[in-house]
Amino acid sequence: MTTSAEKSKESDTKKSDALIDVVDDAYENVEGDTTKVGDLMDAISSRGFGPLLLAPSLISISPLGGIPGVSIVTGSLIVLIAVQMLFRSDHPWIPKRLEEFSIPTDRVKKSIEKYRPWLTWGNRWVHQRLKILSVGAMHYVLATLMILLGLSYFPLALVPFGVFLPALANTLLSLGITARDGALIIAGMSVSIASFTVLIWTA
Repeated sequence: MTTSAEKSKESDTKKSDALIDVVDDAYENVEGDTTKVGDLMDAISSRGFGPLLLAPSLISISPLGGIPGVSIVTGSLIVLIAVQMLFRSDHPWIPKRLEEFSIPTDRVKKSIEKYRPWLTWGNRWVHQRLKILSVGAMHYVLATLMILLGLSYFPLALVPFGVFLPALANTLLSLGITARDGALIIAGMSVSIASFTVLIWTA
């Protein structure tokens, strides 16, 4: 018979494994010479707001973020999804223009192949803990914070590697939301402070 503790552990494992599933789903749904942003988002749309926010955040800190225009697209996606998260929309909507934005498929696959081992390694440190930081009123705090971070992409896109810090903050926050890991959310908030400091300094 499975004890409540074992069930809890299994639940945590499933939550953690979902992070790798996001990357695998994206990899399996890229084909042809170019990959549309809409296709990547559709591949993970059933997994909730956390993975939907995680996808553009990871793209921003990957080599794909260096492609002209990509950081503007990912920042816009984060703002749009986080706004709908703020109002608890069940079916996030993305404008057709953003969905049609294309990225070379070979670069998408190479980035996924590069970062998947790191995610697999980091997966062991992701657990459900300090869940109070990912539920209740914090839902609105996190959505608002990610909106502000997404908006910061626009001025920082003009600075070489300028979006790295807000993108890292968004990655940590979206991972924390996905896995209900308060420790990651605290880390994301800390990086957010650093990113806003850089934004003020470069203004």
